[in-house]
Amino acid sequence: MRSIRRGGAALGVSVGGLIALALGFALAFGAFSVDAPRFDGIEDLPLPGGADLGSHPYTVTAELDDVLSLVPQAAVKVDDVAVGRVTAISLDGWKARVTMKINGDVRLPSDAGARLEQSSLLGEKYVQLVAPGKDTSTTHLTDGSVIPVSRTGRNTEVEELC
Repeated sequence: MRSIRRGGAALGVSVGGLIALALGFALAFGAFSVDAPRFDGIEDLPLPGGADLGSHPYTVTAELDDVLSLVPQAAVKVDDVAVGRVTAISLDGWKARVTMKINGDVRLPSDAGARLEQSSLLGEKYVQLVAPGKDTSTTHLTDGSVIPVSRTGRNTEVEELC
């Protein structure tokens, strides 16, 4: 075994040991970067107590004039029961697009609306999906459906009352 010397003193690391160490780092890095699921940050982690999306969730997008302080991972509810979560918020011209994953077992009429609401006076924002009334559609929202801005709205903010 040959030791590496620096200035006459042995460092105690063999060339074979350095090669094994480099190979170990390369394998570890490869395992985490190639086969590991993608992790873009804390927003990828589910919130405790969040909605069960089931095995076949579908994606619905709502167009809104204003998303206030809505954030990704916010709850999506129907009749105050969590049925999904917000996965993305983006800007499309002068409108916000809120992308949501909904539990596949939840059937919503294709003419459903969406409202931004707040859990309490100072609570978090969430999306409430609502049926339009008595004359609801017989078809349902499906993967990729869009709720247009004409069927969306929001609650009044405390600051607007003063």
